[in-house]
Amino acid sequence: MPQKRIYLYVPFKDKEKARLLGAMWDDKEKKWFAPKFLDKNIFTQWLHPPHHHKKEFLFDEQEILSTFKFALEKYGLIIEGLPIMDGKIHRVKTTTDRGRETSGAYSGFLNEYPAGFIQNFKTNVKENWKMPLEKAKQNITNYQASNQKDFNISPNNKQDILEIQQKTALKIEEEYNQANWAYSNHPYLKKKGFSENFYLKQDKRGSLLIPLRDENNKIWSVQRIFPNGDKIIGIIKTKEEKEQGIEYSARKSGCFHIIGAKTLEHCKEFIITEGFATAATIHKALNKPVIMGVDAGNLLKIVEILKRKFNDIPITLIADNDRKRELKGLPNIGIKSAREIQQQFSDIKIIIPQINDKEAEQGMSDFNDIFLAKGIDEVKKQLEIIDFQKKLKTFKITSYKKQELTR
Repeated sequence: MPQKRIYLYVPFKDKEKARLLGAMWDDKEKKWFAPKFLDKNIFTQWLHPPHHHKKEFLFDEQEILSTFKFALEKYGLIIEGLPIMDGKIHRVKTTTDRGRETSGAYSGFLNEYPAGFIQNFKTNVKENWKMPLEKAKQNITNYQASNQKDFNISPNNKQDILEIQQKTALKIEEEYNQANWAYSNHPYLKKKGFSENFYLKQDKRGSLLIPLRDENNKIWSVQRIFPNGDKIIGIIKTKEEKEQGIEYSARKSGCFHIIGAKTLEHCKEFIITEGFATAATIHKALNKPVIMGVDAGNLLKIVEILKRKFNDIPITLIADNDRKRELKGLPNIGIKSAREIQQQFSDIKIIIPQINDKEAEQGMSDFNDIFLAKGIDEVKKQLEIIDFQKKLKTFKITSYKKQELTR
């Protein structure tokens, strides 16, 4: 008769320590166990459940997974099968992703009280989740209402996340510095109507590397755009890294790429778009630096950073017009996100590409689509360059007068 596995009671904070000592993970049972070839006494501290890990409520695991999946899907994440609740961060597709994009992230915990964390980078949703108390099958301790806690769970503590992000940033920066310049006839650039590389680099697989930096010009991540147009953020793990379970977490929040300037200090105004192709189109139309913010969910964080560091510099958001989603009864995320930001910062200007229903049905949603369909003159016309420059001049004169009055 085969020997039963000796399962361990490893709290999330000890998982790396247990792994280094030789503990192995049972993916089916979602538990750590002591391998037969190692002395179980090595794992003495985890052989018995500590008192503070004693569950106060009993839940059915399948019901936990199903309930968590429902919550994830509610916020636009696409979950194949059931979610994995092993305490790790899992990246998944959202309902608005294209190609290889994975703009959803979640983390779930089965130890102690079932809880988790949900994030949709496209819609800027960040939500903590916990298993509803009414789904408890049986109260197995004398539980007092006064002892209830608000399970405000995050995937890891902030220090752990920062350390992983810093490790990831160093690896990405090394890869970026060693990469070759991108070909001007790169398939993605040609598809978007460009014949220049905008000083981008490309990786060994031929994917464009768009460095994502913070306000101090530090590289934290890259957006990789494959020749076929698929996009991902961060590192592509090697086979060895996958086998060793090495974790990477590429920071995107608040990071951006500038076309036409080396740093923010070289910008006299901040023009912000979502994707690279839109940013490159606006740069060609205006001949000014343009900030690529990656997606709608990241724009608010970028604006907050710019306002904090450069309060007097005017900001213009070039929104995507997700009209096709509107025709299906879904939110127009591009316009909705831009207007929510304007509600917080009333001095910000928004420019929305004018796209009719027929054009939306054809897949048009941004200024690059307009450029490809109607040419750069139509882009310039919609941007209202003369009015834009006039308002900028008025803003500068007003700011100067305010400074004179305060002297």
